[in-house]
Amino acid sequence: MLLGCTPVGGAGPSYRDVARPITSIALFDPAQFSGHWEVVASFGSITCAFDVVTVNADMFDLAERACLGAVTHSVALITGPGRYTPKGGANKAHEHWVMWVDQTYRTAVIGAMAGEFGMILNRDQDIPADRLAAAREILDWNGYDLSRLQMRPKGE
Repeated sequence: MLLGCTPVGGAGPSYRDVARPITSIALFDPAQFSGHWEVVASFGSITCAFDVVTVNADMFDLAERACLGAVTHSVALITGPGRYTPKGGANKAHEHWVMWVDQTYRTAVIGAMAGEFGMILNRDQDIPADRLAAAREILDWNGYDLSRLQMRPKGE
């Protein structure tokens, strides 16, 4: 795992204690990350889903689906192991840290160093209890305030 040790201030609210280190996965595989992801829980996100296509070793094509129906397409540059920065969307220009994925890339946890967002993603809305518990532990370990985590209602 990689550690980010320098706190960075964000423009919006922070959902994490930025004095704590944040991690990204060192063995992140962009090809396995490709596909459809549902946001099953988040910190104040307006995004309900992502579709990710790996363009090459340094870039994703990212379709971000807002809960109200709008779709934003953009490229996302892979900026380091387990990190990428979208050019568009709700969190454009913010480096996204992939803090965890399960072994078969069915569940993922992403967030930002400054804590302005954090999300639990799953390949569909039906996340098993054990993977949800593991994802919550990752957010907690990375300094996120779990009392502010909101589960997305199924079917939304």
